[in-house]
Amino acid sequence: MQKLMYALITGGGSGIGLECAKLLLAKYHLVLVGRDEEKLKKAKQELLKYSSLESTALESKKNIIILPYDLSKTDSAQNIFQDCKNKSIDIRVLINNAGSGIFGYHESLAETKIINMLNLNIITLTLLCKFFGEEMKSKKSGYILNIASLAAYQPVPYISAYAASKSYVLNFSEALSKELEDDGVIVTCLSPGHTDTNFFTYAGIGNKQEGFYGLKTRISPTKVAQVGIKALFAKRISVIPGIKNNILANINRFSPRLLTANIAKYLTKGELTKTAPSEK
Repeated sequence: MQKLMYALITGGGSGIGLECAKLLLAKYHLVLVGRDEEKLKKAKQELLKYSSLESTALESKKNIIILPYDLSKTDSAQNIFQDCKNKSIDIRVLINNAGSGIFGYHESLAETKIINMLNLNIITLTLLCKFFGEEMKSKKSGYILNIASLAAYQPVPYISAYAASKSYVLNFSEALSKELEDDGVIVTCLSPGHTDTNFFTYAGIGNKQEGFYGLKTRISPTKVAQVGIKALFAKRISVIPGIKNNILANINRFSPRLLTANIAKYLTKGELTKTAPSEK
């Protein structure tokens, strides 16, 4: 009996992850991973309603499994992989969407928040690619989509560690893509610009209408997911949603590093408030 094919999506409870799940639902069974179990349950119900089928009928045809894990813990990737193995879940698509950021003066940020962010953005993503990538390689088939950021293309003061972590994701993903391309495994890196998700709230930036990070600058997570999934199955090494974002990324690539750092500082410093309390 042929195994059911699953797509595993980290941060699948909302935003880009949930929109990716909607796009993959027609072809794959789903595994949604995240820290908030209630959010995952709500996402599952939304996905059931999203289908034109009745929920009960969809349940019989499509499995939507939720795995509540705190991805900022260094052992989470190993535990998720083992959980899937124990449950005979055949992961054919891996979407590393979960990520977090911290906004503020780096020296004022809480050490635990920095560590958790880097574990989530770098360590867990890297190890999930290792564990599931090895399995995909053995089957000569598989797809991996890693979510970086437009911030990966330049240094960004006041979100310095976050931007650096996304530069890691971009370079790691593109290198891994070349490593695995002869083994039937496709790796694509998606680097969105400002996207209308909960990221800005969690990062401490907020949801102001105007400004560099304002609501008016943000693209919808639906559009970002569409661009990413299309690029993944088109076997592209990397993709940036939006014409303006592509122009910005290419300008940054060819501009002097000092100039790009100065511009980024000017744009982001205006979002800081002098009265904001220290993270420590």
